[in-house]
Order: sequence, then structure tokens, then C-alpha cells
Amino acid sequence: MTDLLLQAKSLRKAFGAVQATHNVSLDIRKGEIHALIGPNGAGKTTLIKQLSGEILSDSGEIWFKGNNIASLPMHRRALLGIGRSFQITSVFDELSVRENIALAVQAHQGHSFRFWKPVNDDKRLQQATSLALRQCGLEERAAEVAVSLSHGEKRQLDVGMVLAGNPDLLLLDEPMAGMGPGGTMKMTELIQGLKNQASILLIEHDMQAVFALADRITVLVYGEVLVTGTPDEIRNHPEVQSAYLGNRNPDAAA
Repeated sequence: MTDLLLQAKSLRKAFGAVQATHNVSLDIRKGEIHALIGPNGAGKTTLIKQLSGEILSDSGEIWFKGNNIASLPMHRRALLGIGRSFQITSVFDELSVRENIALAVQAHQGHSFRFWKPVNDDKRLQQATSLALRQCGLEERAAEVAVSLSHGEKRQLDVGMVLAGNPDLLLLDEPMAGMGPGGTMKMTELIQGLKNQASILLIEHDMQAVFALADRITVLVYGEVLVTGTPDEIRNHPEVQSAYLGNRNPDAAA
């Protein structure tokens, strides 16, 4: 299909006797939000690590923009356009919000920026930093030290640091973890607003957010794909109800 951005084929990863992912195949289309859900221990984060290059698969293929990247390290995949956020915030508390974003821009651009030049003297760096600040909704907090941010704002900053690399594919690992209703709503709006800028693979336990955001959903159980479908197909799938949703209505308030 010409609209495929990433296609994973028969991915496997074992840790000793434990098969974290087993024969996992998954495709992500251009411009879609694709959610990955499943019980704790289903292999979701392992799969994200395999796609990002944080760990290499034992077998299988990962095709991204027409190239098999399964053997490439994480930094090479990032340069090709794959950005990844983490379950735990990775911001520098002692730096300002703007400085955190600027460092992420520099890390991605590498030799394009001169590290010994003052940040304020580099117009390209300023422009890229300002764009990422707008995208993650932290323009008004740009000058504040990161330690002063709320948990939800730090998660926004995490996303902003990933966006600093201008990725084609965003891998978001539980971006709403630990948030209250207000933070979850704000992050949901942020992710929805990014849809036209990048494809997104989202791991999230908040089912309301998942069903509100996702174009398609893949359910992972015991390291294997149970089913992939639209939100309506997943919501009404009897095996998904049994294995994960537990007959809950994901549209109902928690």
C-alpha cells in the first residue's frame, strides 16, 4: 500500500525463556493515530523499543519509508524520522523549558548547529525551538525552569523534545501516565493536533483517550497480536472484551 509509513513483519524478541513479542506484524499508515493496547506484560513497550531501535529484534523485518531498518541503531532511525517518548519523563529540571527543547533540536541536528555559539545567536535553532514550543503548548512557560512544571506539563515537554526532531512517526509510550482528568484532556488535545504533522503510534491505558484518538487499534496479548481494527471493531470484538476490556464500555467515565 502506498499510504504505509511503517510495516513490521513477524517481529520476535525473547528475554531468556520469556517471549516478549512473538510473530508480531503491524502497519502504520501515513497521517493516522494507531493505538497499541493490551494488559500489563503484553509486550507493548518491548514492541515500541524494537520499532525505535532501542533494542534489536531477534528476527523479523521493519520497513520504514520503503527501507528495512531492522538492523539500524536507534540514532540512525531517529535521523530517518522516528521519534520516541518514554514512560518516565526525561527532562533536565535545572534548565528552562526553552533550553530543554533547544538541546533536543541540537541533538537531532548534530553538526548543523555550532554548540559553542550562544543559543540566542543561532536563528535556525531559535526557529526550530519556537516551533516545538508551539506544538507542545508550552510557549508561555518557555522561560521557566523545568522543575517548576506540573507533571502534565513535563509530559508535554517530553513530547516537545521529540517534536524537535521533526519526526514523520511519533512513538508515544503512555504520555498520559499519572495525569488527572485535566492533564489527560490537554494531552489528548495536543496529540489530536499533531495528527496532520506526523503519524503516531500510541501506547495508553486510558481507554477513553484511546477510543477518542485512534483511527485504528491493535490489541496485544501475551506478546502476540490478537486483532487490529477500527475503534468500533475493537469495542465490539468478543475476544477483546474477554482478554482486555472486560466488558467495560470505553466511552463511559472512569
